[in-house]
Amino acid sequence: MKIHLFYLIFILILPISATSQYYVEYNEAIDRAYQQTIRLEFDHAEAILDSLRLVQNENLAILHIENYIDFFQLFIHESKDYFDKNKRNKNRRLKQIDKLNNNDPYKKFLQAEINLQWALLRAKFGELFNSGRELYAAYNLLEDNVDRHPEFVYNYKSLSVIHALIETISIPGIFKDIFGIKGTIELGVEEISKLIKYQNENKFIFEYEAETIYAFIQFYQCNNEKLALDFLSSSKLAQEDIALAKFVHIKILQRSGKNDQAIKLLSETIENIPPEKFPYLYFMMGISKLRKLDPEAKDYFHSFLHNFDGQHYIKEAYQKLAWCELVFDDNIPMYKYNLYQCSIKGNELIDDDKQAQKEAINNDIPHPILLKARLLFDGGYAYKAFNLMIKNAHLFYNDEKYSIEYFYRLARISQDLKNYADAINYFNQAIDSDVQRSSYMSCNAALQLGLIYESQGQFALSESNFRKCLSMSPTEYKNSLHQKAKSGLNRIKK
Repeated sequence: MKIHLFYLIFILILPISATSQYYVEYNEAIDRAYQQTIRLEFDHAEAILDSLRLVQNENLAILHIENYIDFFQLFIHESKDYFDKNKRNKNRRLKQIDKLNNNDPYKKFLQAEINLQWALLRAKFGELFNSGRELYAAYNLLEDNVDRHPEFVYNYKSLSVIHALIETISIPGIFKDIFGIKGTIELGVEEISKLIKYQNENKFIFEYEAETIYAFIQFYQCNNEKLALDFLSSSKLAQEDIALAKFVHIKILQRSGKNDQAIKLLSETIENIPPEKFPYLYFMMGISKLRKLDPEAKDYFHSFLHNFDGQHYIKEAYQKLAWCELVFDDNIPMYKYNLYQCSIKGNELIDDDKQAQKEAINNDIPHPILLKARLLFDGGYAYKAFNLMIKNAHLFYNDEKYSIEYFYRLARISQDLKNYADAINYFNQAIDSDVQRSSYMSCNAALQLGLIYESQGQFALSESNFRKCLSMSPTEYKNSLHQKAKSGLNRIKK
């Protein structure tokens, strides 16, 4: 009798066990949760996921959106407490995803996505070893998934970024060889283009991400500013009110010197987004206002500092407040006060903060004319900057202290005005003026000469200047300048 009872119980529970299969489905509810996440409505996204857990608990796409919420929360706010509390979620999610069938292409895709997102977050918090390990894990998972499931297009969303960046990021070659990491910009472009084509013909939940990645690769890796901006302006991203997507568009506009367009898009974006929700947008507005020499810049930097609890851009924000005091009021005491705040607050983890800290420690006050010219140029106001420099040339031409910067600024302005003959001359004078080869200006001068010669088809001169850039070790912006030089060398090889 007991044996029969045992078999009866076994038979009764068998169907339950058999039907309790884990799966991945990006259905309408998952899509709603994802859309709320990228719109920064994290509470709404969590509410949708809570409802889904009651009826679709075996759908492991829920874990993917959970991870997105952690990622964007930490990416935007950089809360150390939130990071320490939630980083254990990574292994919990991976353990659950491991229950998927090994033949399911979503298994390694999800594992790779979660590893890659946490790799990016750990880099923000200085956990570089774990970040590198997770990046390699993501790369290997995606490469293996492509071998097993080459038609599974989800693979190419993140793999395209890794392939496009891997030949230029600062990882020693021996580590690339050990882990077997390979990739080219061309391969990254090919992969993300394949995904863009797919989503034009099929529903794809991550279409906004794919469009952002495509624009990112074209702008930063392919040096194709026009294509990136034209694509963004005509893409679905431009038609949607998604702060994270607009953030990328604004960043590219700022880097392209299209400051008035950046201000317009920022004004539209932050109209319904208070500073505590996305403080970095207010930092960006401060930058754009400062480049237009608009005193309102100070208010936006103060809003950022008041509402941001993270560790990046703090030093730069205080540096920019110091510049405001110099440019708008010629107030040396307040300039020094803000630089003191820069020296004691924030962290030196990114190039801009490192450069701000260096200025604070050196206590070397910039010349207001050169600073105004720099800001105007960065905003795309080249004619105003050029007139300012020519009008005040007598102050700098034979000044040993400011000669490098004067020639460098004048070269950048001439380059922007497409007066390449003068730009080449001034860039070379900037390099010659830097005997120690320690200024980022001379290093960037070599990079820009490489880009000019590349655009003219003079590839030998282009290569020579890219290599000259790599031979220099400036105290600021070294990593980003060297990465661009490496990208240039890889382009002209083709």
